[in-house]
Amino acid sequence: MSNYYKIAIALAVSTFAIGTTEFVPVGMLTDIAQDMHVSTGMIGLLVTGYAIAQAMGAPIATSFVGRIARRQLFAWLMMAFAVLNLLSAIAPTYGILLGTRALTAIVHGVFFATASVYLTKLAPVGKKGEAASWLFGGLTVATVFGVPFGTYLGEAVGWRATFAVVGLLGVFGWLGVLTQVPKTAAPLVTDNQLAGIITVIRHPKISLTLLMATLGFGSSFVLYTYIRPYLQQVTGVSTAGVVGVLVLYGAFVTVGNVIGGRLANRQALGVVAGILVAQIVVQLLQLLLLPRPGWYLVGIALLGLVAFMGNASLQSRIIMTTTELAPAHTDVASALNVSALNFGIAGGSFVGNAVMSYAGLQMLPLVGAVIGGVALLVVVLLRRIN
Repeated sequence: MSNYYKIAIALAVSTFAIGTTEFVPVGMLTDIAQDMHVSTGMIGLLVTGYAIAQAMGAPIATSFVGRIARRQLFAWLMMAFAVLNLLSAIAPTYGILLGTRALTAIVHGVFFATASVYLTKLAPVGKKGEAASWLFGGLTVATVFGVPFGTYLGEAVGWRATFAVVGLLGVFGWLGVLTQVPKTAAPLVTDNQLAGIITVIRHPKISLTLLMATLGFGSSFVLYTYIRPYLQQVTGVSTAGVVGVLVLYGAFVTVGNVIGGRLANRQALGVVAGILVAQIVVQLLQLLLLPRPGWYLVGIALLGLVAFMGNASLQSRIIMTTTELAPAHTDVASALNVSALNFGIAGGSFVGNAVMSYAGLQMLPLVGAVIGGVALLVVVLLRRIN
């Protein structure tokens, strides 16, 4: 096995831990809400707030780490990740839990942004597009195993145990970085890149791609953030059954990520457009499939298949476009794309909460499809610019 693949696997182990902590509250909303004596909507902010903190904090934090050697940087980040999850496990109040989640989110964003650029530059010719899919692969495997296991563990012994175990996963990620990422992994630049944030977003090709990422990814989270109450209240799935459904969802997310990684090598805007069309169709199908016994499993499988399929293409497109237009700021551009995806999560979760409160759970898929349609309009505008 070449050094590239060893490094890719080590970084994917870290993103597995990261993906688990990001999404595991989705399966424990009710339990955390009861323990903290707050509403389910407020606990939904553990997902939304995480995304907002990552979106706002990661680009700024990333702009100051350019001169740190990559191995050292990745190791520090994963150790901080482990400690913060352990602090989440013992958080005595909702406010403290929200704070530790916010700090974890910034660590997450910096790690993903810098690691994706590092791995893309390390990838062989012809494999640049799928480099990001290794990192997204860690996230998707987390949805298959990490989130359902965390949900099961939370049901069995309490949600705090789940965060403690995620902290332990962070230690494994830290060990993977120390053993596989070479000491010769040099820093990207010799000074900070804070001004690079403005430089990057001034380019229409980059800023529109970021907007497309926010809308496209966010459309899935209108429903996904509240999938547990939807399945229980609309479909009639039991608490134990929700865990199995999350495993099914995660399995198809993994399949979709593999397909998306292969498609990303084409570096084509048409690939992103096709994936968005698929997401819109699948969201609309949920209106028919999710309320029906048996058929809801087909709906969940399709939802998982398309949810992350476009992420590798978006991350690769940002890195390659910035390499062409502003090559000194690829780390920051990568962080901005991570921010865009997380603004999508935050926006989708916020919209989902509003829809759930004022129109009912049944309307979540329709609203998600509408947001996906707006993302498709941005693709049309990008094609005209190109």
